[in-house]
Amino acid sequence: MSYSEDNVEYKEIKDLKAFQRLKKNVTIDLLWIWVLKLLKESPKYAYELKNEMSKKFGFSPATVTNYKVLYLLEREGIVRKAEMRSGTERIDRKYYEITEIGDKLLVEAKEYFKQMFQKLFSDE
Repeated sequence: MSYSEDNVEYKEIKDLKAFQRLKKNVTIDLLWIWVLKLLKESPKYAYELKNEMSKKFGFSPATVTNYKVLYLLEREGIVRKAEMRSGTERIDRKYYEITEIGDKLLVEAKEYFKQMFQKLFSDE
């Protein structure tokens, strides 16, 4: 099915630029929330985060974006490097884990999203 409005035709509503911006804003632009959600499960390294996001959430940010987000989160004390290594892993692999501040931030973000969702989509 296609849609047409003012001589502009779209195959799907999801093809609209507005919807594409929405997806980018809640995934890549808010990548820190997704990172914290995965680190809540267990410590991970940057490339592992990228793969997990693809599997669990259906999007895959650029690897360098993950590194940038991790750096910024670490600088604020939201995540920290974790000392982890099995006998076969490279020594230079940097794992990250969520801190207590990060846990609290994730709870606040979840509450904020609940409130925003309620305001936007409430039937009242």
